[in-house]
Amino acid sequence: MTRAEKRRAYREAQKAAKKPNGILQPQTITLSNPVSDHFPNFIYANSLVCEKVAVQGSGRGKSLVICGAGPSLADDAASYCYDTDELWAVNSALPWLFDNGFKPTHAITVDQTAHMIEEWYSAPDVEYLLASTCHPHLVEYLMEKQRSITFFHNFVGIKQAPVQLENGEIVHYEDWLYSTLFETTVRVGAGLNSVTRAIDLACFMGYESIKVLGADCALRTTANCPTTKHGSPEHLRWLKEHTIMHADGGHALASNATPLTLGGDIDGRHWETKPDLIISAVWLARMQNEIPRLELIGDTLPNALKDKTDDFLDQLPTLTDSNGEILRYDAKLNTGYDDMN
Repeated sequence: MTRAEKRRAYREAQKAAKKPNGILQPQTITLSNPVSDHFPNFIYANSLVCEKVAVQGSGRGKSLVICGAGPSLADDAASYCYDTDELWAVNSALPWLFDNGFKPTHAITVDQTAHMIEEWYSAPDVEYLLASTCHPHLVEYLMEKQRSITFFHNFVGIKQAPVQLENGEIVHYEDWLYSTLFETTVRVGAGLNSVTRAIDLACFMGYESIKVLGADCALRTTANCPTTKHGSPEHLRWLKEHTIMHADGGHALASNATPLTLGGDIDGRHWETKPDLIISAVWLARMQNEIPRLELIGDTLPNALKDKTDDFLDQLPTLTDSNGEILRYDAKLNTGYDDMN
């Protein structure tokens, strides 16, 4: 979806009529990936160089801290990043942690764009956990740096006809690709970002405790969002000058991010976020309630939502299936690993 299309979609949502009783009509947010047409090719290319895949239960008995790149990471890292068996850095959290004296053991991403080469240009000598849908140029770059790579699968919803196996079983095309090209491992699928998918992977690997930092799913702001339309010069100026989205101080348009934002109050506090972030925040809140070993750390939107009822969460943007039914987190379904206690 182009920026112009996103702006038109937002305007249409703003103009949507209310029901006679004043209840807003449900609206649909359609998110797209700029490289989605290339996913099958990415998967195939990465299968040719894959030497290791994530192994079920390989984290048993270990503690894990997962660091998202949200601004609260800078607040909480010193309290949690030293006393743990493994420290995973998500996306741009990797250079931030090293620049600030921490020592991640792993870096993880499900980002499919070549932009990850820029984020990980310094390529610290850690174990890299990569989705099989990641851009092959990133994989090639890390291999040139002689970095160790472990692959796992990440659901991206490839739209191709199902495949019928010799035994008559019908499987989704995406699952057929994974099972045909790689050794057996996990396909994660929770939420919409690398943090939710990292938690899925950690559950599959069976870590004894999982703490998550920097999963803000929200923007820190130094001024109120202007009332002008999204994408206007005033709105773009606010995004650049009055928002913080990353621990390194990066604003809400960093890393080619969309300018579309959402705002609302929870328990008297105002939060500014983005469509994909609020969806992941809802999922993180539900995941924390479903996985006893999981703890979300910090002043974050998921923690503001964690005690809310399903009725409350169902009013927020979330994922739905093809029938419009709300999808809920299921640890066994998302990771294939049922030892969640």
